[in-house]
Order: sequence, then structure tokens, then C-alpha cells
Amino acid sequence: MLSKDETLKLAQNYAEKGFLCSESVLLAISQSLSISSELIPKIATGFGAGIGRHGEVCGALAGGVMALGLKFGRSTLEPSKPDWRPHWFAQELASQFQAHFGNIRCRDLLGLDLSRPEDVKKYTEKQLWNTRCRSIILDTCSLVHEFLQSHQQQQT
Repeated sequence: MLSKDETLKLAQNYAEKGFLCSESVLLAISQSLSISSELIPKIATGFGAGIGRHGEVCGALAGGVMALGLKFGRSTLEPSKPDWRPHWFAQELASQFQAHFGNIRCRDLLGLDLSRPEDVKKYTEKQLWNTRCRSIILDTCSLVHEFLQSHQQQQT
């Protein structure tokens, strides 16, 4: 796994190139884990701006959950583990994100509803991509990287 600084630099570079929040986080973390696929970042594209500008779950968080799924997600059912929660990593990351930012919804994090044209205009005028979203991307990558380090030995 790449260092946290290297991972954050990747995320910053992806965001600067124009990748969405969800794509930037997934790209940086997957590269940090040395995982590549033609599906990355395609699978994350629709999650930007809270799922297609609906303002729901922050795209950076969604990208982080997808990235953790590359490491901890399942590819088979575990009938011998009836109490096992296959989504434990998503639950933990969402809780950490909530504690760090105070909310997990894009609309609440930005204070704007990007499904409304007038709020998109405010978003652009306030340069929130540069002043808010990029910092959320970096902080989310940091949370995901720390999560991966603290769960290095854990597999699904």
C-alpha cells in the first residue's frame, strides 16, 4: 500500500484533472492498493454530487466505500457465518465520516441543493469544488487510508 501522503497526492491530482469526488477517492485508494480495473472509475461516476446531483450520500464517502469494498467486500455468500455483517466496513467508514464532518449528505455538507439550477450557480460562484469538495476528498482519502492501515490483517 502506498503511503498516506502519496495517496492524498493522487486524490488531489485526480480532482485537479476534473474527476468527480467519488471517482477521485476510488481512483486514489485503488491505486494505493495496487488494484486496477477498467471499471475504475466508471463504477463511481454516478455517485458524484450525492448520486447524480441529488445531494444524498457524499460522493467522496461513496467512493471510499467502493474502495474499501475492493479490499473487504465479498464475492461469495458465507452461509457458515450467519451473524457476519458483510457491510461492516461501510458502516464503520460512514460512522467515521459522520463524526468527522457532522453529516454524510452532500446537500448538508455544501449547504446547497445541486438539483436546483440556482444552487448550482451558487456552487460555481462560491467555487465550492475548490474550497470545500477537494478538502472533503482529501479528508475522506485520509480516513480510508487510516481505516485500511488499522484493518491490515483483516480479510472477509
